[in-house]
Amino acid sequence: MNMAVNDVNKEYAANLERWKVVADVADGARAVKLNAAYLPMTSQCGDAELDRARYLAYRSRAVFYPVTKDTLQNYVGLAFSEDPTFEPDGLDFLKDDADGSGKSIYQLNQAALSYLLKFGRGGFFVDYPQVEGGASVAEVKNNSIRPTVVLYSALDIINWRVKKVGGVFKTSLIVLLEKSMQIDPIDEFAEIEVKSYRVLRLDENNEYSIQVYSDETGQLIAGEIVYPTNAKGQKWTEIPFIPIGAQSNDFKIDDIPLESLADINLAHYRNSAEYENAVFICGQVQPVMTELDEDWRDFLVKNGIKLGSMNPLLLPKGAKFEYISASIEMLAKEAMDAKFDYMQALGAKVLDKTNTVKTATQVDAESLTQHSVLSLCVSNLNEAAEYVLRWCAEYWGSGFDAVFSIKQDFARGEIGLEQLKFYQSEVVRGAMSNQTFNEIKTTGKVPEISFEDEQLRIENERNGMTV
Repeated sequence: MNMAVNDVNKEYAANLERWKVVADVADGARAVKLNAAYLPMTSQCGDAELDRARYLAYRSRAVFYPVTKDTLQNYVGLAFSEDPTFEPDGLDFLKDDADGSGKSIYQLNQAALSYLLKFGRGGFFVDYPQVEGGASVAEVKNNSIRPTVVLYSALDIINWRVKKVGGVFKTSLIVLLEKSMQIDPIDEFAEIEVKSYRVLRLDENNEYSIQVYSDETGQLIAGEIVYPTNAKGQKWTEIPFIPIGAQSNDFKIDDIPLESLADINLAHYRNSAEYENAVFICGQVQPVMTELDEDWRDFLVKNGIKLGSMNPLLLPKGAKFEYISASIEMLAKEAMDAKFDYMQALGAKVLDKTNTVKTATQVDAESLTQHSVLSLCVSNLNEAAEYVLRWCAEYWGSGFDAVFSIKQDFARGEIGLEQLKFYQSEVVRGAMSNQTFNEIKTTGKVPEISFEDEQLRIENERNGMTV
């Protein structure tokens, strides 16, 4: 059976659900609470409406701690606490508008690092405008005809194939899912989502072509096959697409750096639901009277009971009155605390150093180097940048010596690695604000701020406010 253009690679299908889970957790409480699968209904009474009302109340009381989201933001911030080195050598347009929609090369790499931490993969594609018969460098620059750099997440790279050309392996097929919003032809005030599939191929002559399939009509329609050319009007013999991975820049699907943290984050959320539900049901202090005979019971029911030091409570001989409250040492609370501690450790693990094989452009006298997960992701981004700049230069006609590099050594500076991990754990447990942590990463120094002001920062961040 032949595959359709919108059919997905079997490895993509096997990992899609994992990517979606981590993406939701990294988005925060709203995305998590909208998906009932993350917090199953615990009990049902048989009345559908009542069951739904109970579940919604149960879910609303649950607290989702945005640990994964904060960790992601913190580590992207750490990687970009210093501006990357960018020497454009004529590719200056990448500073302000690399993708054609206003995103700079810095912003694209920040988003790419986020994809690597959330999904373990992404990809850069260099797209070339079509110019009949080619164009000179002057024509290209004067008419703002230039290459654009497009970033795709793991969710958008739905199929791929590699073939051997001569003595090397080359990417021969990539299918990219693209979504856009268009005006509904039936309702001018409404929009509909339109999917298209961009197919990048090497044909039988090993020449690169593009074909776009669109579902605008509700049925996939194949567009014209186009052969992009460089500034000299020459066809390409490679696809200008580079996959980026958390471990290596190839089409092998890598481990997801934040997956373990996301899983524990969800487990903590489920414990929170049980704990908050128990607090709601049993959190109030409960007055209890025992050893009452029927006469005293009826008397108290008729006349009412007033509690407090100014209202003496009359009871028969042998009767007891006491307050009962739920113990804080509940299993759900203990489980929450244990998972919270584990989340701190997992969040800091992104900075832990491990023996990792270097990527091709990093090979030197050693075959192994000490990399943290974050450092390796950045290293792979830097390697991908070399390809992106080369492809842009080959179309643009200049910029062959352009350089883009993100800092990789996060252990240097006045703030050491262990200190950074400690401050990260303080953020996770709510003892330090993200603002203060970012200042430490950026400056290498702990800011001079009073206890009161720091507490205000923490409180404002909890409430979604800026300081």
